[in-house]
Amino acid sequence: MQQRRILALILIAICFLASVYGIQRRQADEGLVFRPTRDRLELISLEGTINSSRSNPNGALAVRDHLFTAGEDESIKGVLLVINSPGGTVGPSEEVYQAAMQLREKKPLVVSMLNVAASGGYYVASAANKIYSNSGALTGSIGVILSDLNVRTLLDRVGVEPVTFKTGTYKDILSPFRPVTDVEKKLLQELLQSTYEQFVQDVSKGRTDPSMNRTMTVAAVRKVADGRIFTGVQAKVNGLVDELGTQEDAEKELRNLARQRFGLDESIELPLERVRPMFWGTFGCADCAIRTGFLVPQCAVG
Repeated sequence: MQQRRILALILIAICFLASVYGIQRRQADEGLVFRPTRDRLELISLEGTINSSRSNPNGALAVRDHLFTAGEDESIKGVLLVINSPGGTVGPSEEVYQAAMQLREKKPLVVSMLNVAASGGYYVASAANKIYSNSGALTGSIGVILSDLNVRTLLDRVGVEPVTFKTGTYKDILSPFRPVTDVEKKLLQELLQSTYEQFVQDVSKGRTDPSMNRTMTVAAVRKVADGRIFTGVQAKVNGLVDELGTQEDAEKELRNLARQRFGLDESIELPLERVRPMFWGTFGCADCAIRTGFLVPQCAVG
């Protein structure tokens, strides 16, 4: 009898955990969150490496969805985007950047950089009406990188001969089993250059904001877009951030911009509230996705 009770409790616990996990996954896909209806400001956090994983509630795709939702919610008068990210892959970085650019057309968007907002993290930040950075925060790193390992020499030493069947000349480009040809090097460099040019153009577009009386030309961006990392102080000198200050300073500025944008009286409080997915994190982890298969080289903005 005792064993049956224990077994029943275990089954109930498994069912409960499975239900919670299912709710979390559905909310990650649909962006379901608790959202009050009163006028307010919203805080959204972008944390960690920028990629296409949905297991991180503060990851790129979740942030993109939150930005879209905040743009449509008339009770949200402004968004504070707090970034603590070293960057990541190109596609998700651009997704969040575009969502941020759309949001700022509707309401104020202020970014606060914490420890690091570099590469793809800065790509996203550049879309803000105003960027605040801590003095010692690391940012910049505007550039694109693609790297891979080649094991051909090692295979020759141990007497292993890989065999590949393919249907296109470049289908196995960057294969670790053979040297990269000069033609392939040229193709890959052209690919990186195209992505780099898009990065530079988007940063210029983001840092040019008539409402803030601010312009940053493509030429000006290109001068600092050589992969260098800047401190917050250096970034301000080079026009990559607007103010040195804390997250609290950024919040105050966002509140001022929101009142100006919507003609709100000082008596209106406009509290800052963090967007929180329902039940997220109760039993989850920051990044618990299971990954299988071959490692595919990806371009990273950084």
